[in-house]
Amino acid sequence: MTVLSNLKLFDGTRFLDETAISFDNGTITALGTMTNGIDMGGRLLSPGLIDLHMHGQMGEDNMRPGGTTHIATTQPQFGVTSFCPTSVTDSDEQTRVFLENVRLAMESAQGARVLGAYLEGPYLDYELRGVHDERFLKEPSISHYRALVEGYEDLIVRVTLAPEKKGGMELVRFLADQGITVSIGHSAATAVETTEAVRLGVSTTTHTFNAMPALHHRQPGVLGVALTHPDLKAEFVADMVHIHPLIVKLIYLAKGVEGCFYCTDSMEAAGMRDGIYRLGNGTVSVQNGIARKGERLAGSTLTMDQGLRLLVEEADIPLHDALRMGTRNPADVIGRPDLGRLVPGAKADFVLWDDTLHVEATYVEGRCLYRAD
Repeated sequence: MTVLSNLKLFDGTRFLDETAISFDNGTITALGTMTNGIDMGGRLLSPGLIDLHMHGQMGEDNMRPGGTTHIATTQPQFGVTSFCPTSVTDSDEQTRVFLENVRLAMESAQGARVLGAYLEGPYLDYELRGVHDERFLKEPSISHYRALVEGYEDLIVRVTLAPEKKGGMELVRFLADQGITVSIGHSAATAVETTEAVRLGVSTTTHTFNAMPALHHRQPGVLGVALTHPDLKAEFVADMVHIHPLIVKLIYLAKGVEGCFYCTDSMEAAGMRDGIYRLGNGTVSVQNGIARKGERLAGSTLTMDQGLRLLVEEADIPLHDALRMGTRNPADVIGRPDLGRLVPGAKADFVLWDDTLHVEATYVEGRCLYRAD
């Protein structure tokens, strides 16, 4: 058993009076005021960050063979202990390559925990597709979905779709019945359609405010429901580029801290210099850290630790709530009570932070996989 002491502990919801944590065989065993063990110098220890929406990082893309396995090894330096590799809309054949990448990364168990596959598309609205390739967009169909994921059914954790499209509501119900987190995104749904989709099983938005019609006082649409429905969790990209810091604050105030979570929506330029990169099968230009394909944003170059700092420094979110948005909340969205919190029985996944909210060390199942120089 290992004991870390002299800590400031955040358990996923609040800061604790306890100052020590013990763990064994990859699982947290106790919290307390023990003074034995390794003295951590009064540093902040939180659950590991969880990114439910990321396409690439450090020069690798989830759609390329071997990409996800490599990404898993680079995630701990950014405080990420679990993530959902995310696809972009592509051919069925290439999507199955992506699914095989996810399977191999999960089997290799290197670096951050790979939670399973997140399909962003191909069941998206044409006009609101963003940079998803229009050639591969499809109408929602249970039969198509079954064929697309055949042999990989157990890997699918999350799917984004436009439920207003023909067949969309039926697919929402089918996916939700499989225990898959269903998200509404790249969607032109009306408020009535969105509310019906929530009733059938949609539980989150995809990058709130992006790839959905602007909020209108007589046509509230997806956003009107997203900001007000208690059963719909709001995902947002925390780079302060996809949405203004005031809009981040609006989501936080409208939903309450328990009703929102942040992601990166990152592509392969995350953690890299400006330049020309790829996202799926397309070329993206990155200038001043902003990724674009033509005039459209094309993912982000954000990392989860940067997102935490931006929430606190630019969106004026209290640290305990910013931490919750990147730890417990995303774990809850995908139904993983063993992640995103420091409690006995949970995975020993945590991050040690310095006073400027930079990562000092990252642990996955009790193993220190990253330590800052």
